[in-house]
Formats: sequence, C-alpha cells, structure tokens
Amino acid sequence: MEATVKKRSKAIDRQNGVMTERQIKRKVGQGWALLKDPVYEKGLLVSAELLYYNADKAKVREELRKCQNGHYAFFFFGKTDPNVVYVL
Repeated sequence: MEATVKKRSKAIDRQNGVMTERQIKRKVGQGWALLKDPVYEKGLLVSAELLYYNADKAKVREELRKCQNGHYAFFFFGKTDPNVVYVL
C-alpha cells in the first residue's frame, strides 16, 4: 500500500489582507511597499498585509506618515544596482 503526501502552502487569511512575500512581490513588481504587521523568519520576510505600493519612494513615504500606532515596514521589492554602495 502506498500513500502520497502533497505538501501544501500555508493558508492565507484573505479577510485581513495578509499575503505571502511571493504574492506581495508579484503584485508590487519593481517598487516600494508599505507593509503592516510583517512576519519574519530567520531575518527574511515571510508575510505581511500590503497597505500601499508605488514605484515612487516619496509617495510610499507619504503614506507611511499617515499611519498610526502599529508595526510597519517600508520595503523595496526591486533589483538593486550592484555598482552602488548602500549605507544602512
């Protein structure tokens, strides 16, 4: 007798708008995103609620100023230039 087990991805809570990192990246493309209640595992983004996204960093920053108390992340989902040094 053989049993086949299919690995399923975690269910996504559609009511709260929580999306996986892959879904957010697909929707945002090459741009900046404002995320609410991000969840991280081993330093990598796993899921969050996408509040706003735009290719213009200033517009996303403006939306961030409107946010009240809570846990938010300002995230870039594009490719970075390998010839540029980023200082954090």
